[in-house]
This record gives sequence, structure tokens and C-alpha cells, in this order.
Amino acid sequence: MYAAFDVKLKEVLSLASNDAECPRVDGAFIESVMFSNKKIERFDDSTPEGRSRKPEIIGDLAENPRVKSIAGKVRKATDAEGKSVSKNKMYQYRDGLFEAMLHRFAIDPTMAAWGEENRDWGGAFAVYRGLTEALPYTRLFNSSISEGAIVGSGVGYALSGGRAVVELMYCDFLGRAGDEVFNQASKWQAMSAGLLKMPLTVRVSVGNKYGAQHSQDWSGLVAHIPGLKAYFPATPYDAKGMLNLALSGTDPVIFFESQLLYDIGEQFEPNGVPEGYYEVPEGEPAVRRQGKDITIATLGATLYRAMDAAKVLEEEYGLSAEVIDLRFIVPLTYEKLLDSVKKTGRLLLASDATERGSFLHTVASNVQTMAFDYLDAPVAVVGSRNWVTPAAELESIFFPQKEWIIDAIHERILPLPGYTPTTMQTEGELAKRSRLGL
Repeated sequence: MYAAFDVKLKEVLSLASNDAECPRVDGAFIESVMFSNKKIERFDDSTPEGRSRKPEIIGDLAENPRVKSIAGKVRKATDAEGKSVSKNKMYQYRDGLFEAMLHRFAIDPTMAAWGEENRDWGGAFAVYRGLTEALPYTRLFNSSISEGAIVGSGVGYALSGGRAVVELMYCDFLGRAGDEVFNQASKWQAMSAGLLKMPLTVRVSVGNKYGAQHSQDWSGLVAHIPGLKAYFPATPYDAKGMLNLALSGTDPVIFFESQLLYDIGEQFEPNGVPEGYYEVPEGEPAVRRQGKDITIATLGATLYRAMDAAKVLEEEYGLSAEVIDLRFIVPLTYEKLLDSVKKTGRLLLASDATERGSFLHTVASNVQTMAFDYLDAPVAVVGSRNWVTPAAELESIFFPQKEWIIDAIHERILPLPGYTPTTMQTEGELAKRSRLGL
């Protein structure tokens, strides 16, 4: 028996080492199996008995208290007369996330969500308020306080044919699930040569106010890992449309949400956030403000500080700034950004991630490579200080402010007449801080 096995093993090894019979894969193949890029409305369409499996929903969703509350809200930040809507009456960023979750729960019988305090109090940031009344515990439940277990079980469930949505309460806790995120969720599709799928969405809250271990933007770490998609919506419209996109796909998505944005209203879509289902085109940035003299591109909550800076530049210095919300980290389509840079000749990039190692440096490098002949100045990157995040009282000197954006434009891109810098964004000062590890 063993002799026959040895012969068979030698035949297999001989075949495997024969490049003519078993040619080696190339880079194009490896790239092609990192993401499945499929759309699946619902998994597990039938039971072993052949009956159609229905999603488990409690009661009539139209009578759900959260659904009824949202139905009475103004779905944008201003009313019909252009006046600001109070937060109690305004459709918020968190409402967009809720509607996307509820939609997918209502059609996919396999979808399950879990994390710390997900079922109690509507989750840590009230995104899931109302889901407890709509779903049985098997579909929405509290996890143990173990980020590794939260994400690891999501990986296993997704590999087994279900759709998983898991939450890490703070972005800083990605480190507690490092192997599960960076080596498991990201790798299995490629390692299986595309046979397996990974319909896993990891909702990650990017914090503020809570100091060194709870206020970090780690989008740069996620961007560095092949095999992960990464989204970062900054508006209620995008929160809903981009989560719809993530929950319809078959790839692992790290879904960043800034705590600064949960209660904001829609300020850019003229008709507000649609009631029905829609998706945001994957990888496509959004132009938030038209301009002709300089492009400011942002990721995350810094969008709103960039809009404030653009207003100051226009009113006080006659400089027309085009503001672009990147929205996506992986994948990211560059056409809109390049078109803008070719028009303005100048680019500043800004986010709340610490400047050193920021994903925006990759964007800057790519733009300078692809649009070098159109640039009239170097691309500048503005991020948070390369410090441990300080207490809330000091955040204005840590996170980028509108003055930082204007300073960087004045000192590194285009001098503004009569302007006095406030935060020292000069190349010399940046080099000095770099030498000091700051």
C-alpha cells in the first residue's frame, strides 16, 4: 500500500514541477483573484429541504419606531426655505447607515451583525437603534469584548457562505484584531485562487475627544494591506449609498466612520438623501465645490474644514478652490482628481490621519507621476500632528484646522497677499519636526 502511495506521490510531484504541464501563474492572475467583485443580493436562497429561506424580521418594518421616526425627518441639512434644520428633525449620517443595514437584513437571510453593545442602546453611537425591535438575537447580538474574536468569527462566517457585518467601536482597536484583518480577511480569496468569497464588512469608528488610545485614524494601515477594500464616507448620502455598496458585494470592506459626522445632515445633494435603495459608484471621488485656481482633496471629516477654508480663500484672497471628497481608499479612481489638477495646476490633500505615513502621500505621489506636466507647484499633504493624540482640550492643535490648510497653501503652494501664517507649515519647519520624530 505504501509503495503504491509513494509512486502516486512521485507522479503528482513530477506533474506539479513540470512547467509545461502545470504552468505557473503570473501577476495578472494573482491580481485577478484578490477581489471577487461580485454582486449578491442574498446568500443561501434555499434550505436543505429545498424551501426558500426567508429573512427573519420581527413585525411590520413600517411600524418600527426608528423607521417611523426617520419618516418624519427632513432628509437634508436645510429646509425648503434654506434654513438650517434642527438635529432632532434632521436626517443624519447615522440614519443613512441604519437604512442600509435594515435594507440588507430585510432581503438577505444569512446576514448577521455583531460587536460590543451592538444590541443594547442601539450600539455605541446609536446607528443600530431600532434594529433590536426588528431582528432576533441570532441576527443582531452583542459580542464578547474581544476584537480578535469579533473579526475572526466574521471571517469564518463569511467563508462559510454568510454575510457578516462586525463593528470595532474605535479604529484604534484594529490592533487587537490585526491578524484577523490583515492576514485572514484580506488573504483568503487570493489564497484560494478565487474559489472562496469574503462578504465581510467591518464598521470602524474613527474617534476624537477620547485621547491617545481612542482617537486615531488608521486608514493608512488598512491601505497598505493588499486584499482589503476601504471606504470612508463623509456625508449622509454617501454613508447610506456606500454601505449599500459594501453590503451588496462579496469582498472584505473596512468601512470607516468618523464620530464627528454621526449627527450631521446632508449638505451637498440638492434633493437630500433618497428614501429608496441606491449605491455610490465604487472608487469614484465626488466634487463638492467647483473651482479653478487650486484643488483641495480630502478624506473623511476634514472635508468640512476644507469647505470652510475654500470660503475664506474665495472671500479674502480671490482664490477659487475646487474641493474633492475622495470617499474611497481602495479602490480609488483618479480621473476626477486628475481632471481637476489639470484645470487648477495645484493640489493640497488633507485628512485627520497623522501626516507621517498617511495614505494621502500615496495619492500625492500618484498625482505627481500622472499629472506632472500640469502642476505649477508641489503637491502638499496636511494631516494631524505626528504625536500621540492629546486630550480633547488640545485637539485644535492636533487635528487639521481650516487655518492649517490655508497656511500650507500660502507657504508651500501659492503665496497669499498679506497673509500671516499661524501654524508653520513651511518645508523647513516640517523637516525640523521630522528630524525630531514629530
